[in-house]
Amino acid sequence: MYYMEWIQAMGRRRHRPGSWMDSVQKDVAAKIAAREEKLQTSKQLEEWLGRETDLKEARAEIVDDNNAIYRKTNSYLDICTYNDDKRGLLTLVLSVFCYALFFCAEFLVELLGQLITGRDYFGAELIPDAGFWFALIVSLVITPLLFYAFFRYLARFWRLEAFTMRRLVVRFNRDTRKVYFLRPTFLGGVKVYDWEEMDAALPKDMPNHEGIGGMLMIGTKLNDNENPHSQFATDVAFVGNACRDYQHLLSFWEYIRRFMEDGPDAVPEPRRRRRKWPNPLASMGTVSRLSLPGGFDLGRRLLWLRLVLTPVFVIWGLGHYASLLLCCEPRFPKAIRAASHESEARSLLALLGYNLLPPLYTAAGLWLYYAWQHDLDWRLPLQSLGWG
Repeated sequence: MYYMEWIQAMGRRRHRPGSWMDSVQKDVAAKIAAREEKLQTSKQLEEWLGRETDLKEARAEIVDDNNAIYRKTNSYLDICTYNDDKRGLLTLVLSVFCYALFFCAEFLVELLGQLITGRDYFGAELIPDAGFWFALIVSLVITPLLFYAFFRYLARFWRLEAFTMRRLVVRFNRDTRKVYFLRPTFLGGVKVYDWEEMDAALPKDMPNHEGIGGMLMIGTKLNDNENPHSQFATDVAFVGNACRDYQHLLSFWEYIRRFMEDGPDAVPEPRRRRRKWPNPLASMGTVSRLSLPGGFDLGRRLLWLRLVLTPVFVIWGLGHYASLLLCCEPRFPKAIRAASHESEARSLLALLGYNLLPPLYTAAGLWLYYAWQHDLDWRLPLQSLGWG
């Protein structure tokens, strides 16, 4: 779920005075000001700013791709963002809500149909009693309210993991010396920044016990700040998977830095490239690991808990897979593809394949399961088309 990307995008905008987001911006600005004042009083801010943060200088002796690479060429690196895999629960909850909406609408239509035709559910003459009128009045009130609440308040949040881009991508292009953010419009849109303007805020001389594992955040200051409560704005991307500790974070950053500064031969090929094909088993495996900041990973630490919670992860994984199917596979605009020397034919085929094939093989799998459960000939669809 792209919650953090949404929060930072909303934080850069101007909101109606007195609105909820305007109040949040005021509170955040006040907390930042109080924190800076406290750091200046204790001289911690001067100590932090005095640490070396040169973008081009090495931060670690070893490199680690963090299992975050989609594609590595001689020109660019395509890297995932942290929240790409954090999805599924919202889809489950809102899917249940949609089912409730459908049930309420069907029930209301059934009651109205009985009232109009004068026949009850069994075809007999309808004699409306107090229970019938109570159910009809409640349905007439509740159903529109539920639909209004869903489309007015809830549907917009579903876009954080469905009906949007299937993944957000950060591209580091060493030929153009640019960094590209691929995001939907409501999260900031596609942006292009100079590599030299990026800041990862990873001091090399920070002891490992002072740093914490987490997300690699890279960003740059913006000139077009619409937030009236802040003097400056930043555009930040949460790059890669969660890191175990600060040294792991430095190693991941060093992989990117060496690629941009020293070339593709300066870093090894990714141990395992991230796949873009939606897969229900892969979705269940993804959610069962959790993979939270600080290196908390059920796959490494609490395997027994992972096994105990298998039914939960199966349901969650289905929601994860459904959210992927409800999204579309994105690609960079043509100008960026041309600057990255991408093959247009390959890019188009990949776009069609990633968007068309998953619904097809999912439908085929569901049909095979249904046919097996009901002892049907799995070739019935082919026979109806005259192929069997």
